[in-house]
Amino acid sequence: MTLGPEGRETGFKNMRFRVKKQVLIFIAAGLVVIGFVVLRYLPLSKIRTSLSQEQVALEAMMKRARAKEAELPKLRAQLGELNSKLADFDSRIPPDIQLGQFLGGIAALMDEHQLTEQQIAPGEQIESKELICIPVTMKCAGRLEQIRDFCQALQGLDRTVRIETFRLTNDQQYSGQIRMETEAVIYQTKSTSKT
Repeated sequence: MTLGPEGRETGFKNMRFRVKKQVLIFIAAGLVVIGFVVLRYLPLSKIRTSLSQEQVALEAMMKRARAKEAELPKLRAQLGELNSKLADFDSRIPPDIQLGQFLGGIAALMDEHQLTEQQIAPGEQIESKELICIPVTMKCAGRLEQIRDFCQALQGLDRTVRIETFRLTNDQQYSGQIRMETEAVIYQTKSTSKT
């Protein structure tokens, strides 16, 4: 069977129509895929990436928090030590210095250790926001062991005494006598001070 010119044209039209349909189907399918990628996949991908980064950041923060949590017992122990030192420090700086009595106690310490040429002179008070500092000049003479024992006794007092300068000099005859000159500072709190 041979087709005439009309049959060929009809066959061509049908074929063109089918090709057009297929092209339209491919275009529609392509648009659906592009629409899915642009409107659904890319936004979700960005959100997923953002959430992954947040998760990594949160995990790092949790790791740091766990490490700090492990340090808490050590910090509590240090805080307890510092509080006890602070209480000891506060007890060693009383509000009332009773300067004459304190200087008399230093002179008694010098006598106890058989030191000679004793001179004890308080200086002018220096006041800060919470403390009063009283410089004290101490001079005496004796053997090295006596001066050492005096310094240890001074260290054992129930109040804070800070040694600013400490100078030892031999006597001119080199008889074993040493002269000590010391600049020290004693403290009192300002809150209820009686000066």
